[in-house]
Amino acid sequence: MTESSIVFYEGDDSEIVAAAANARATFRYFWNQVSLDFNRIVPALELACVKVPFSDDDSDTELPVEQMWVSQINFDGVQVSGLLINEPNHLKSVSEEDEVSFPVSRISDWLCVLNGQVYGGYSIQVLRSRMLEAERAAHDEAWGLDFSFPDTVQVPEHDDKFEEVLASLLAEQIAKDPSTVATTFEQGRTILHLEALYGRAPSVRVLLQHGADASVCCDRGWSVHDYAESLDWEHIIRLLDNFS
Repeated sequence: MTESSIVFYEGDDSEIVAAAANARATFRYFWNQVSLDFNRIVPALELACVKVPFSDDDSDTELPVEQMWVSQINFDGVQVSGLLINEPNHLKSVSEEDEVSFPVSRISDWLCVLNGQVYGGYSIQVLRSRMLEAERAAHDEAWGLDFSFPDTVQVPEHDDKFEEVLASLLAEQIAKDPSTVATTFEQGRTILHLEALYGRAPSVRVLLQHGADASVCCDRGWSVHDYAESLDWEHIIRLLDNFS
């Protein structure tokens, strides 16, 4: 991704502000796709990144703000983390390939490519809508992506088939080793915490059916319900409520 992918814009641009709000509201669908690649030998996502505003001092509104892209995304329910893939034009506090973290509330866009289909890119579509046809063609060529019409933003749907496969594999593992349901990982999170955060209902159901305790809290004191609520996974919340 080149310097041309760094975008500066004013905070009072109503279309861009609305685009950022839509990106944050749909971040969970992006995250669900990213999390599925954690369980794939060969990643399905050809590209997955989020755009975030950076400044050398957030408290000083007079300082430059640069919108830059971050890849290798992870999310713990509070902080999004990843690797900065732009070289700043003016900022001194961050550099390309720095590890960075930020809350979902700071995200201004997200973008992923799956099977050649571009998803997200809310702010990109606003900017593309303001370009002449030749400018838009040059922009798309620079990205190397086949964007949809500027007034359209695609949001990825759950891969129900793959999620069911993962749930079946999980059930097989539990049958071999029942202690799997209580295995803890980084930050004291169980598999149930993680599956709720990923938004995977089939795996959550399997874990609950095999006695996983949804009331167990991780190191930060969060229950499984808290992880589901962090991204407003309503289908997971309903499932947990039905088993309570």
